[in-house]
Amino acid sequence: EHIIKRIQAVSEIDRIVLATPSEKSEEPLEKIAARMGVECVSGPEEDVLERFILAGNLCQAEHIVRVCGDNPLVDPTLMRSLVLQHSKENADYTFCPDPIPLGTGSEVAKLSALKQIAKKTSQSAYREHVTTYFHDHPDAFHLERVPTPPYLKGKNFRLTVDTEKDFQLIDQLYQKFYSPSQSPLNLEEILNFLTANPKLASHNADVVQKNWREDLT
Repeated sequence: EHIIKRIQAVSEIDRIVLATPSEKSEEPLEKIAARMGVECVSGPEEDVLERFILAGNLCQAEHIVRVCGDNPLVDPTLMRSLVLQHSKENADYTFCPDPIPLGTGSEVAKLSALKQIAKKTSQSAYREHVTTYFHDHPDAFHLERVPTPPYLKGKNFRLTVDTEKDFQLIDQLYQKFYSPSQSPLNLEEILNFLTANPKLASHNADVVQKNWREDLT
């Protein structure tokens, strides 16, 4: 619900689709989406690329903004900058190349480019991680890069939810900052708070992020 609200803050995005695995365990998420007027598609659990294509076909979309479902502090301001640059240049893929807090970023891809990748490879790392093929084959596509917003620069906080420690940190941040009248949360305010409270910020600093490239070996 928090992620959907953050996406809804970007008026340039026309529709939101929740792309879930075809598993019974996803029903609670689908109910939230239905309550919020968000459409759903389901597909292979490991083949996330296929789910993105299914979502794009449902909307008859030309372009797709990728937002991961474990990032409740994804940044709407950066998302808007990515969408505007991508649309202006009619790019195949638009991203922020600079380091930013894990869990705050998003990406934009042309649906036809994603379909092209799906035809070219069945390799699991490229099917599961969706946009990694663009990074490994930059000369085959029109890529656009958006610079890091100043408030994200130099911040190496971990703001995704993959582990119990991640959840505990995000839970504390929402307990402190969330109110129905202040939704979605102001990411810049949260980053300033974490900078001023390094002990809290380090709560999940020892979590090792999975390297998708291991799937290519």
